[in-house]
Amino acid sequence: MNRIIKTVLIIFFSITVSLSLHGQYIVKKVTDQPVNTAQDGFFYSLPLTVLKVNIVYEKLEKIRGPLSDYTLNYLGTSDYITANSTSYRIIDVNLITEVTADPNQRYYVQFPAQREKDQKPMTFNLSELGTLIAFGDTDIDEPLQAVQQIDQTFILHEDDQSFDYQADYNRKKQLDTITRRITIDTVSIDRFIFKTTWVDKSEEDKANEAAMQIARIRESRFNLLTGYQEVNYGESMKYMDTELRKLEQQYLELFLGKELKSIESQTLYYSPEKGRDSESLLDLSDGSQIRITLSPDNSVENLPENPLEKVDNIYYRIPDQAIIEIEHNGTVYLRKSITINQYGVVTTAPLNRTRTQFDFKTGGLKRIVRE
Repeated sequence: MNRIIKTVLIIFFSITVSLSLHGQYIVKKVTDQPVNTAQDGFFYSLPLTVLKVNIVYEKLEKIRGPLSDYTLNYLGTSDYITANSTSYRIIDVNLITEVTADPNQRYYVQFPAQREKDQKPMTFNLSELGTLIAFGDTDIDEPLQAVQQIDQTFILHEDDQSFDYQADYNRKKQLDTITRRITIDTVSIDRFIFKTTWVDKSEEDKANEAAMQIARIRESRFNLLTGYQEVNYGESMKYMDTELRKLEQQYLELFLGKELKSIESQTLYYSPEKGRDSESLLDLSDGSQIRITLSPDNSVENLPENPLEKVDNIYYRIPDQAIIEIEHNGTVYLRKSITINQYGVVTTAPLNRTRTQFDFKTGGLKRIVRE
């Protein structure tokens, strides 16, 4: 008798469960294991915060002159560049947030096997990213645009790294005198033979010529400015003086070296992760780094995470705030508080007899109406 009752109860319970699941949605998280998609449904994702960082910096390159070893001897100064070096100075840092689909938070919504006769058709609204916008609600905002991740670099140079007068005529005439002495009895006769050859100029020869050229240019400028060589016709005096200054500077750079400044702008994309609180955004050629540091508020840490899988429940995320700092060589150039979706917790909202709407950027619950 007890066995018959037990069998009847099992059959009744199975029928009850079957009927209860007959018109319900089942939402499953996508993991490494294959998802059973035999029953009709669709996939959706939670939004992931991406940081778009625009950095503008000045790059200063100090380039050693090819004749720097002779600067003290020929120019009499010790103020010159002795070795090549590169340094950076941050001009501006700008940060905005964008979103994309979180690859670690994807879900499959399985439709009910059969809809009840009096049940209204329900609508799921998704963005072009595949994130959930609303359920059963047609009064929603404009869909979210996808993130276009394009790294951009703009470089504005004032000069180049070459030296204009380093490549010059490299041959010189060398005159050798050969003395041949002829002795006849008590008479000695010296015979001179002159031999001319062409040889390469040494670095010191080049330094000597460059220093003499600097002296000639300065003398020409003096004669020009005192009216010894030219009469000023309109802008002619100014033009000639400017060109002589440029010529003098080019010869001086052979000894003193040159500084090359460029303004560079880069756009970088960074996706924060829990546990990665400080990282390098950009490694510069001088060995320094532009770093980003995130300090979560942990305002949702007391909320339960990883809820149990239940029918007629949809997964969404409650985001968290974080303080972001971007620094270079110990100086903070940006400090900002923003919302980081992936720092929050994932929880569920009921679908049964409700209309819900979720935030485009955060995936958080904006509105829920219970019917």
